[in-house]
Amino acid sequence: MAKLKLITFGCQANEADSEKIAGVLAQEGFELTEMAEEADLILINTCSIREKAEQKVYSLLGTFQRLKVQNPRMKIGLCGCLAQREGTRLKDRFPYLDLLAGPGAMIYRIPEMLRGSPAPPVLPRPKELLPLYIHSPRPRRESLFKAWVSIMEGCNYLCTFCVVPYTRGPERSRPPEDILAEVEDLLKQGYREITLLGQTVNAYGKNLKPRTRFSDLLRAIDALVGREMRVRFTSSHPRDLTPDLIEAVATLKSICEHVHLPVQAGSDRVLARMRRLYTRQQYLERVGALRRAVPDIALSTDLIVGFPGESEEDFQETLSLLRQVRYDSIFAFKYSARPLTPAATYPDQVSGEAKTERIHTALQLQDDIALEKNRGRVGTIEEVLIEEGPNPKMQSTATGRTRRNQLIHFSQESLVPGDTVSAVIAEGYSHYLKGKIP
Repeated sequence: MAKLKLITFGCQANEADSEKIAGVLAQEGFELTEMAEEADLILINTCSIREKAEQKVYSLLGTFQRLKVQNPRMKIGLCGCLAQREGTRLKDRFPYLDLLAGPGAMIYRIPEMLRGSPAPPVLPRPKELLPLYIHSPRPRRESLFKAWVSIMEGCNYLCTFCVVPYTRGPERSRPPEDILAEVEDLLKQGYREITLLGQTVNAYGKNLKPRTRFSDLLRAIDALVGREMRVRFTSSHPRDLTPDLIEAVATLKSICEHVHLPVQAGSDRVLARMRRLYTRQQYLERVGALRRAVPDIALSTDLIVGFPGESEEDFQETLSLLRQVRYDSIFAFKYSARPLTPAATYPDQVSGEAKTERIHTALQLQDDIALEKNRGRVGTIEEVLIEEGPNPKMQSTATGRTRRNQLIHFSQESLVPGDTVSAVIAEGYSHYLKGKIP
């Protein structure tokens, strides 16, 4: 069989896309390899959200060019958002590239490109209907018990820092019956957990006729899987955290007690410049409604520090938001100017030194908050899905996640990945818990 080396950068949506790519190419006779030197085809599934990821891609391309000189039959391609955004300019810069394929529907055209089809390498703004699961090659999933399920593609929110609307296009939602067919297939295969994916996952269904709300989809999935499968979803937009969705999270047995709700900043002035379409107070009201409905809900968020024009006072408001909400975890990033986005042209860019200092401050504050919260969970009993076996670095025999999406290590029990167990929290740290079986 031909060998495929597949490298993925970026978000969970890219990880799901890579599983689809592997599934498509498996039907073409490719099997995955970890060794780039033995590959017949190397594909890099790229992300365009942050500059650092792009620089890593360009560095890899230089490395793979040397491999191609040694093996001229090797083919090299770029997939994903960077390929979509830069298009044929990448061919000008890296003439040894054999194919470029944007995200979404373009994944399923990679075999045509490998056969020399004149199919366009990328689309200027992807607007194609999402391929139906029931008619598409099955993804080659990395896990035997956890699965990504993409329910929509693209985004209609034009945040001034974000390139996603320009690379993945406007919102397109999959028909609910197609999603349910995929979930049922996973249930029959014995999968224990799924994560529903979308750039703004809780905006699902706005373009469908008849309209299907995200909460309606969750209810249909819950009716199908009940307690046999955990259901998560990411990433949510605060404007679409509606009362009906909060009720679904509170009442449906399959939905995990965790919501990822990106805030990005705690200052109204910065939120307005980001075009987030909510105020700090409106965000806090949604958090309050969610916590009243699900008192033990775990919350995580995304933060951007050093957005153009962010003053020290603005940053202090973000820190005060962290203290007020008390997230269980955060993903914090230094602002990175992205081509095509309005914020890249703002004249008041923040210095790199200030960004570095601010992100360290935010992360330290969050570590302190998480440490206190996790120590407060010692003695509680949590349902844990075992994900991995022994981890010598952590001196653990097994690692899993609670329904609240917290990482938990076990130091004595021999547990099998895929099993669900009840565990007592024995120790709490900033980024993980330690547990034992009672």
